[in-house]
Order: sequence, then structure tokens, then C-alpha cells
Amino acid sequence: MDNSANNTVNEVYSLMIPIIDQSILLPNATVAEIVPFGDVNLEESGPDWYIGTLRWHGQDIPMVSIDKLQGADDAMANKRARVAVVNTLNSNEQLPYIGIIVQGIPRLTHVTEPSISLVEDVELGSVEKARVKIGSIQALVPDLDKLESLIEEFRAA
Repeated sequence: MDNSANNTVNEVYSLMIPIIDQSILLPNATVAEIVPFGDVNLEESGPDWYIGTLRWHGQDIPMVSIDKLQGADDAMANKRARVAVVNTLNSNEQLPYIGIIVQGIPRLTHVTEPSISLVEDVELGSVEKARVKIGSIQALVPDLDKLESLIEEFRAA
């Protein structure tokens, strides 16, 4: 019997990653690595959401703060700050990865259709694709295309 026509994805392995006041949810395949906050060249003259660059596997990865883009005060408030190195979605050779500053340890989450719901009637931030709820936990789904565009606009200026 051929089941190829019925190859639907029943669950998506994802990471629930804490930031300052909330969590972000990303598919596990999108996250290349979570690394300690180190070997960072801080940017003093750019916008406050652009933290600087992270030296990672011989590349300089631009680092951003979703917290700052959402209006939080200090992206590095937690001494356990880490960086989620995330694959960009557009096969951009000039920007293959983005570093997102995160807090604490990510948690593997199995997302299934019955386990996730869209949070409606909430105003999304400038870099949010959606706000979701898994069980009792709310998380934002970042708009990686928007983050990529913001970095490219900043670099071009």
C-alpha cells in the first residue's frame, strides 16, 4: 500500500527559547546552534536593537535583540544571556545566519496541531509573525524575514 499521498507532518520539533519577558518559538531545524554570549563585537553607533556581531565558525554573524525591538530596556539583563544562531530563510549568501540574543536554556517542544493555538486579539510587535499558545505557555513566533530586512537596511545605511 502506497502512503506517499498521505505524508503529512503531524508534529514539528521546535525550541521554546526564553527572552526577557516571554519566549520565542522556532522550529528546531531553523536554529543552527545556541552558543554562550562571548566573542561578541558590540555595536555602539547603530540602533539599540542591533547588538553587534558574533564570531561564529569563522563568520561574523549580526546579532539582534527581539527584546529591544519589542520595547524592553536591556537585552543583556540576564547574566546567562546566550545567542541563538538562526538560519535565514531566503538563501541569502550575504546573510546566511542571524544571531538572536536569548536568556537561559531553550526547551525542546513537540508542536502538534492539537497542542498549539493562535492568540488572537493581541497587537503584534514589529518583528512578530504570530503569537501562539502551547498548553499554558504563550510565545511569539519571530518574523525572520523582517529581521533579515532590518539588518540589511541597517548595513546599507
